[in-house]
Amino acid sequence: MQRWLSDRIYYGWVMVACALAINAVSSTVNPVIFSFMIGPMAEDLGIPRSELAWSFTLRLVAAGLVGPLLGVMIDRHGTRWIGAGSGLLVGVMLILLARSHDLWIIYLVFAVSGLAGLGGPSGQLLTQVPLAKWFVAKRGRALAIGTMGMAAGTTCAIPITQWLVEHHGWRTTNVLFGIVVMAVVVPVCAIFVRRNPEDIGLFPDGADGPPSEAVDQSPRLRALTTTEDWTVREAMRTRSMWLLLTALGLSGVVLTGTLVYRVDFWRDTGMSSGLVAFGTTLDPLTVVFSVFAFGMVADRLPVRYLGFVGLAGLALSVLPMVLTGGQGYTIVLHNVIWGASAGGFITLNNLVWPNYFGRQFLGAIRGVVLPVSIAASGIGAPLYGYILDAGVDPRQLWVGSTAGFALSAVLVLLARPPARPVRA
Repeated sequence: MQRWLSDRIYYGWVMVACALAINAVSSTVNPVIFSFMIGPMAEDLGIPRSELAWSFTLRLVAAGLVGPLLGVMIDRHGTRWIGAGSGLLVGVMLILLARSHDLWIIYLVFAVSGLAGLGGPSGQLLTQVPLAKWFVAKRGRALAIGTMGMAAGTTCAIPITQWLVEHHGWRTTNVLFGIVVMAVVVPVCAIFVRRNPEDIGLFPDGADGPPSEAVDQSPRLRALTTTEDWTVREAMRTRSMWLLLTALGLSGVVLTGTLVYRVDFWRDTGMSSGLVAFGTTLDPLTVVFSVFAFGMVADRLPVRYLGFVGLAGLALSVLPMVLTGGQGYTIVLHNVIWGASAGGFITLNNLVWPNYFGRQFLGAIRGVVLPVSIAASGIGAPLYGYILDAGVDPRQLWVGSTAGFALSAVLVLLARPPARPVRA
């Protein structure tokens, strides 16, 4: 199968298709889908939303703890069998969640599912790292197409989740999602996924030589990416790394908090469930197009500019939530601007690490970055939950979200590509 495909098409595009499929089905465990379940789960179990939100945080914490090890393993062995095992683990945990009645068991199930590395807040190591190694000159568009799976999957999953939860309950919904994840991720990874092009006698982008030749011959590529391979220690000594970590940490807090609680906020303003579902679907639907557009542009413009535009747009998108009085157009305006801007934020997470620090140690570097974004995202949901449970006006939280995104945008703009390391 592999030889037949590689003789007719560059195998990297097969890897893109694999990432597209994996991202699509694993969208069922992201914060947007969880936001449609947290209310029914809290009501069914008799648990405050703030306490239930810690389950999502524990999954993020577990993902952060395993991230460094997972990144090194991906660099060494690829994601073929790691991905198959992750898909099996997530599927089983979703099914076990449907059988859970005690809060501590729900916490345990969420925490174990986090070890799989799927559905991360800043992108998935299992799909992003391999694609960044299979492409250099076309890295932006390849990662954009693969990442579109998450947005497209979420777009489809929102109305399905809404309907399933209303008619069959959150337990049946999780069982069905678990079966779908296992049915897609396990065979796709086991049959098609490979570590990098050199393993099967190819070069990135399907070129005739190593990527250093293409980059050296193109001034545009030299300005966008590097062929130097930075170690984790070298990367952590750069100003750019710390600016990016601060920006992603801050934006992670406000992004997750906003995502998890915006659905209940709109319902509390008097909007119908149908309008909320329609408005929320516009977010990932818009992301499908914005990710592709930003990805195409990323092969021509520095990624920090795209990240700045994305984060500034996210700040702008929250303003309709601050000003709304229950008008239907505000939920549409928020989700369209949010989705259009999220493409820049996603592109930043996809490309800044390989473009700044190279291919060889990319998994290890992403494994170090992951705990930071995980910790920040994990704090966001319970922090916002406790503030809301204390009776604070949600609009005050949305003002904080706007400020957090705006400051993150400035930090990303200041994070210029680091100077190449000098080795003895």
